[in-house]
Amino acid sequence: MILHEAQSHVGEIQYSITAELANVVQTLKNFRAGHGTDDPVVRAKLLEHFSDRQDQLHHLFPSPYFFRCDVRGDDGKQTLFVSKFSLIDRSVYSWTTPVARLRFANIGPASYSTPKKGEWCGEVTRKDQFMIVGGKIVFLTSEDKTAGRTLVYQEKLSNRKVGFILPEIVERMERAQDDVIRAPSDGPFLISGPAGSGKTTLAFHRLAYLLQSPETAERFSAQNVIVFVQDEGTRAYFSQLLPDLGIHNVHVTTFDAWAMDILDLQNVTFIRRPNGIDETIDLYEHDKLIAMKQQTVYSSHKKPFVLLEDIYAETFSKEDTQIFRAQKDLRQLDRFDLSILLHARLQEGPLLQEKEYFSAKKNFEIQRKTKKVPVQYNLIVVDEAQNYLPEQLTLLRSCASPDTQGMLYVGDLGQQVLLGTLRDWSSAGENISTDRKVELDKVYRSTQQILQFIQNQGFTVSIPEGLREGKTVVEKTFENLEQELLFVQTVVKQCALNIQIGILSTSSSYLDPYRKAFAQQSNVHILTMHESQGVEFETVILVGHTEMFFAKSTNPALTEELGRIKRDLFYVALTRAMDELFVFSVHR
Repeated sequence: MILHEAQSHVGEIQYSITAELANVVQTLKNFRAGHGTDDPVVRAKLLEHFSDRQDQLHHLFPSPYFFRCDVRGDDGKQTLFVSKFSLIDRSVYSWTTPVARLRFANIGPASYSTPKKGEWCGEVTRKDQFMIVGGKIVFLTSEDKTAGRTLVYQEKLSNRKVGFILPEIVERMERAQDDVIRAPSDGPFLISGPAGSGKTTLAFHRLAYLLQSPETAERFSAQNVIVFVQDEGTRAYFSQLLPDLGIHNVHVTTFDAWAMDILDLQNVTFIRRPNGIDETIDLYEHDKLIAMKQQTVYSSHKKPFVLLEDIYAETFSKEDTQIFRAQKDLRQLDRFDLSILLHARLQEGPLLQEKEYFSAKKNFEIQRKTKKVPVQYNLIVVDEAQNYLPEQLTLLRSCASPDTQGMLYVGDLGQQVLLGTLRDWSSAGENISTDRKVELDKVYRSTQQILQFIQNQGFTVSIPEGLREGKTVVEKTFENLEQELLFVQTVVKQCALNIQIGILSTSSSYLDPYRKAFAQQSNVHILTMHESQGVEFETVILVGHTEMFFAKSTNPALTEELGRIKRDLFYVALTRAMDELFVFSVHR
């Protein structure tokens, strides 16, 4: 009866969504045809509003809501539904609204606070949790005063009513995560945790809350928020992911792209070097790091490469100078170069950027113009913060609005794979209070067997109770690369075409035969361990793994840090796997 009633209601809500969507589409057609208003600024805002609403309704239709909550208060009985987005006339409320907090209340007395109406007090009489896919209910639990939480329906499994551990784990996680998402908006905030703990997902839900919640939306808009990610691949991935959370038009970028835009550098490219692979490159970057930390007074009036040559002159060896000249000939800049150039610009005053605005002429004609304005954001999100130089984070903090001091850091200090990066927050001049630090210590992404293997390698990993089991991790050593490649091809053939496979190695050149062998398979991704940070695959195959990778540096100044980087890099590679993990070695 409960399932039939719920499925019928889903159909009714989908009908309402279809009706509103038709109205929104017609409204957009009218605006685009020139009807409505002659004011271009108002027209642009209305088009943006209705375009966003159209996108929301498209997301709502296949999964209209995920929670039902029956309540009783002074205003009588109500049935509320919680969803990604609101459909107010059908009592469907966005998860970002204050009333959505009731889904975490126990059956019985409950309350929630709103900024305008104050505190609501009443009683929760029933709670239903849903998973709806393509308009079909595939999971449903129900709870009221007479019965504890009962599994009503779960697709593809038996009708067993008790003993399901995972939903209870997820429910406890959701309650704690919701507290994080709704934490006060002002001031720096840190979300940390091991790979697979869900820290980035949690951070983006917090971003969605700040942009959409009635309590914070007036202060945080897409125009005053920026998100920094590691590389172009991650940028493209997040740019597709964020609209699913209702986040549109937020600037997602990399530090290098942002820096080159601020510095207005033309015909220059960014070079990203891995550490722990080539000791000559490691020493070159180490010397750059020393020069950057010693230099305090810059002259930004010089051309970029001339300024950099002056700054590096005292610390560079002959070998370093040759590498830099080659870099200059190719017009390449790295993370150290860009940080130095930005600091030089910052010494002249606030960083500036071009911004469009509208101006009315005497004949009332509207003209689009641009002007230089200070670079300032109400919220700056920094993903994989452990890979930033402290100097880079200091630069970004200088662009945070004094009103909000909005810095949201996401990272794990156990995944540091670059020289000179953040070791403690004080080095970046950041002071994050204890109540603004959230550490996720459980990994739910990988199987028990994978986490146990990672533990056996000497890494500290917590294995949650009730975590799903999987296949045993496979270790194998081959005589040469050709034998290894043949075996990898066999493993790949045994995987379904929809399984995403990551083939990882420390060396990009070692992967060349693999790139050639799997060039036609879109589900096989060939990456260095450095490139794999931040992504995940059902199956991960480490190839060419060797103890030589952990050999100590011959330069005493680099021994400790490079040793730590190599261990962290191995940890990153192992933690990319969700379902299956293969670790292959080749005799050298």
